[in-house]
Amino acid sequence: MSNQNWENHMFTVRKLKRAGLVTGAALALAVTFTLFNSNEVCADNHADRNTDMKSLGRAMRALGAAVAAGNTADAEAAAKKISAIASEVPELFNGGKPGKSRAKPEIWTNFADFTAKANAMKAKADGVAADAAAGKLSSDPKAVVGKIGATCGACHKVYRGPKV
Repeated sequence: MSNQNWENHMFTVRKLKRAGLVTGAALALAVTFTLFNSNEVCADNHADRNTDMKSLGRAMRALGAAVAAGNTADAEAAAKKISAIASEVPELFNGGKPGKSRAKPEIWTNFADFTAKANAMKAKADGVAADAAAGKLSSDPKAVVGKIGATCGACHKVYRGPKV
């Protein structure tokens, strides 16, 4: 190989190396960006979980107030709200991670049980809503809220950690 051909060959090799480095750097940036964005999704999901859990608490308080006031229509509406949120709970936690929250890792290691507990809450809330609609709701707020509240406690004992 002549000296001129050798220089052209080496020039081409250097160009390919640079192209490989640029491609590698671009790939690394793409992976980093993807991972960063996936963490944002989890953070958004975490915010959604907090929002829904707070809405659930407000609906439980509204249920108690409606029962105390003898307002079956409001009690039914509150119970339906609780049922709707309970049906969303598994999806709110599905594929997520604890992050800086009270959610324990056991949620994801025993997701079937966690989902069963959310479904139990929904079933109890549906029962309270049906009782309210039929005019068969107890006038004791503690008894009515306690039916659903027991399902909250069952989940919190296993899957909710201390305040952060």
